[in-house]
Amino acid sequence: MAGLSEEIRVTTEENELSLEEMSAALPDTPAIMEKVGHCWWHLIYAARGGNWGLAGYYLRRVAKLENALKTLRPKHRERLERFQAEALPPVVDAIEAKDLEQLERAFAAATDMANVMHGNSGYPYIKWVLPSEPPAGLQLAPVEPAEPADVSVGNGQVTQG
Repeated sequence: MAGLSEEIRVTTEENELSLEEMSAALPDTPAIMEKVGHCWWHLIYAARGGNWGLAGYYLRRVAKLENALKTLRPKHRERLERFQAEALPPVVDAIEAKDLEQLERAFAAATDMANVMHGNSGYPYIKWVLPSEPPAGLQLAPVEPAEPADVSVGNGQVTQG
């Protein structure tokens, strides 16, 4: 077992880093929350366009990012767990039901709760506002399920059968 004075280093294919260096490279709270806001914006516009699968995808991304933040920044754990327990279930229910009216209410309530939590956390100047324009670059309208392509990856080559 390494003594306390010895530095633990992790070797990858491309680098060797200390645990301190690895920790410093992890995203901070603003970087994670920026991604949460991005996903939250995409979620509602996907649902408004009728692409419920994409809305569900972005909801899962929000939860995954929040879970990462709980691990990386434990000081936010209690608030994030409360948000996930109180604000997200109505959003989940609305997406599962493909009920836009219900989702609009749940989304607004969750956004309001998040903004109150920002204030309670000492950041009253952080207030998330839904952009007035839908995000570009994604099909927000319903997507017809396609037959999965027979694609395999082997030896660095992608083949389609």
